[in-house]
Amino acid sequence: MTLLKKFIIAFIAACVLAVGAMAFEPQKGGDKPPPPKQPSEVKRPPKSDPPPRDNNNSGNKGNPDGKRGGRP
Repeated sequence: MTLLKKFIIAFIAACVLAVGAMAFEPQKGGDKPPPPKQPSEVKRPPKSDPPPRDNNNSGNKGNPDGKRGGRP
């Protein structure tokens, strides 16, 4: 019985020491958030003119039947 009593006391002492050690460590979410950043504007290059249109009628003319896609 005395052996069991010594084991129980040792176990409780180990638990108390473990809880005490965890109490002094910094907590996971205890850090302050970083200060907000100043908004910075990104300068975009000016838009260039679009390329000239090709007027030789070689573009896509669509469906010659005038129907929408799908099987005939």
